[in-house]
Amino acid sequence: MPFPRHRAQPVATAMEDDATFRILTVCTGNLCRSPLAEQLLRARLPRALGEPMELLVSSAGTHAFDDDRMDALAAAESVRLGATDADAHRARRILDRHIAEADLILAMAREHRSAAASLVPAALARAFTLVEFARIVEALAAGTVDAQLPPRGAEGVAAWLREVVRVAGTVRGLMPLPASPLELDIEDPYRFEAMVYRRSADAVAECVDRSAEALRVLADRR
Repeated sequence: MPFPRHRAQPVATAMEDDATFRILTVCTGNLCRSPLAEQLLRARLPRALGEPMELLVSSAGTHAFDDDRMDALAAAESVRLGATDADAHRARRILDRHIAEADLILAMAREHRSAAASLVPAALARAFTLVEFARIVEALAAGTVDAQLPPRGAEGVAAWLREVVRVAGTVRGLMPLPASPLELDIEDPYRFEAMVYRRSADAVAECVDRSAEALRVLADRR
């Protein structure tokens, strides 16, 4: 199915001096994977970094129908994993401005990363699959890729996280390739059995936790 090109003008861009760090998660229907990632990132990232921060996490879908509620089985998984805002979720179709305003775009699969870049090509440098981003920041934290990342300083968390994203984009090509490209994707559970929802949700939660822990290690480095 071709990606529907919904455009909004004018297109804003992420503010480099803004104290708020904005994350956009993306999947297909904005019913299962991306809202779960949104909710877990919102809950877990500030806690991992150990200090209050201005964090805005939102989600969208490449083929979403605006205002649909989160899939019931996916919402149940969100509750199981400790999120408290699954009932408030309403789906939205992705627009240029959602991508352009985001400091970090976390796609649930490679097709969603490609869709974001097709709408806003300049966003490719800060667009990753969720699995891909976890792998990169873990490598940065472990020092297994050659990159210079300054420690978190007085410039604030948002500015530091933007630098992490910039460095992640530059070292992406240095990462070892997975055995299969499919390993960079989160499984789509929509309309499958409950066990698939559980497996997909656990994969999302694992990547969020791995990313948060790696960012904690990087932030604590002096």
